Amino acid sequence: MKWLIKNPAPIGPRMTMWGDYHFTRSLAKYLTRHGQEVDTDFDPEWYNDKQADVVLVLRGKHKYEVSKDSKAFHIMWNISHPEDISVEEYNRYDLVFVASMAHSARIAAQVKTPVRELLQCTDTEECYPPPESEECQRAGYVFVGNSRDAERPGVIWAVELGFPIRIWGNMWNKFVDPSYVMAKNLPGEERGALYRKSKATINDHWPDMKEYGFVNDRCFDAIACGLPIISDYHDELYRLFPDEILYYRDRPEFEACLREMLLNYPKVKKRVDGLRDRIFREFSFESRALTMIKAVEELRAIRG
Repeated sequence: MKWLIKNPAPIGPRMTMWGDYHFTRSLAKYLTRHGQEVDTDFDPEWYNDKQADVVLVLRGKHKYEVSKDSKAFHIMWNISHPEDISVEEYNRYDLVFVASMAHSARIAAQVKTPVRELLQCTDTEECYPPPESEECQRAGYVFVGNSRDAERPGVIWAVELGFPIRIWGNMWNKFVDPSYVMAKNLPGEERGALYRKSKATINDHWPDMKEYGFVNDRCFDAIACGLPIISDYHDELYRLFPDEILYYRDRPEFEACLREMLLNYPKVKKRVDGLRDRIFREFSFESRALTMIKAVEELRAIRG
């Protein structure tokens, strides 16, 4: 089948800095590996005369207007910005995947379109643990992400507490000393290599991501690399990994997480390592590609 992926990453020099760009890069790789033909359109060049059997929309920051005249199957994978999507928009699709257990159940009761839970994931060919002989070489604490021109408490608290954190991301200079920022961007292909040689990462979510139950892909990338995480408390993330991640709701709890990481690192690391097989089995781009292919085959059988 021919797939056409609509990706919200903007065409231009910033395109490869968007997580959506690398998200599609990995998904397309595994769809192709399993016999699908894949092409990708980036924002704003979404509307054209290309023909496809499946139009897959990565619904994040921008809305895609589904064509009523197209005979292709239209599938949405809602990976972020759920507060921007109306019932009407969902109903224009043949199938909707939602990267949240809670929100998929919520909208399934409101829309006519079939809705399925499909959480974010990781590319296990890029994010994987180092050889056992190199585990002892891990060093340093990292954060990969932009400031979004807003305070991200976990990162700022780490700096204020003198925690030796290194940051890869943009727009941080107004919040932390520039010496903490290693670069304005870390190419997606290099994230796994950084995570394999680091001791731990800080993690947080947009408020709406937490409210609607969306877990970011940073968690899956880090765990796949055997990297311990200190994360803001998130109900859905906690349901997935209650004991393997250190959670904070405020600064005192964040400080407690830092102490636990510093004083009991081998124990924290062992819990993360225990998730390896589960991450590779349940949260890989390959498993997501296979789920999508099967879903389209089911739609084709129904349509006849």
